[in-house]
Amino acid sequence: MESAALQFPWRQLGEILVAEELLTEDELEQALAEQATTGRLLGQIIVNNGYLSAFSLARVLSDQHGVQLSPREEAPVPLTAVPSEPQQGWQPLGNLLVDLEFLTESQLDRALAAQREEGGRLGEILVSRGLLSGGELAQALAEQHGVELGAQDEAELQTVVRSITPEEPVYRVFEVIFEPGYQRRTELFGSANFLEAADYAFEFVDEHDPAALEIHRTHGAAQETVWNYSATRAAAVNANRKDLAQTFGFDPTIWGKKR
Repeated sequence: MESAALQFPWRQLGEILVAEELLTEDELEQALAEQATTGRLLGQIIVNNGYLSAFSLARVLSDQHGVQLSPREEAPVPLTAVPSEPQQGWQPLGNLLVDLEFLTESQLDRALAAQREEGGRLGEILVSRGLLSGGELAQALAEQHGVELGAQDEAELQTVVRSITPEEPVYRVFEVIFEPGYQRRTELFGSANFLEAADYAFEFVDEHDPAALEIHRTHGAAQETVWNYSATRAAAVNANRKDLAQTFGFDPTIWGKKR
């Protein structure tokens, strides 16, 4: 899954952090440049570079899942240890929650079924049903983005589940199918959470090896493409990375691996 990992839509995540005023545009560009040359996860880079704390990153990511987290008054902000080397590639949140033993496979399957039937975001569903705590969600999301966040003391953490509102944008994943003379787009998945759409796109590329995918952001009558994946372009980028690895002595086998 190396090629898809290299093409993961990091910029949109960075723009969310800029909108929250946790990153400046210059910091985002510097972090993206570092990500492009090292293969490290964006969250790992911005925390390791001191642009924001691990808890701030986890808080914003949790909010994307409909779960608002904040330390209670006078509660200490948890310390974090950030790996200095890219030990893992991107891993979808559901898989990670099972690996961390926060959920069982059957609990995850039921939550995903509820999401398909009722809508909502995965974190919102799991926390509202008591299957996952706010602290566990934060810990898993931080790890998903390459940052170690210690177990949270739930007594010191305020957790509020926030349902989707009609004003929120929706992110839709489309498969692009090339036919003689035109392109056909088939919608595969939709969510108010960009990161869930990205998770779905990552897994779809891994399992089906499509020629191309797109994520569209729809907000009212406005629509824009916020990410696109091309198997041809990903293969070219991957080949270039391997050439650089051989030239500079990197180990390309660590890029994009699941644990």
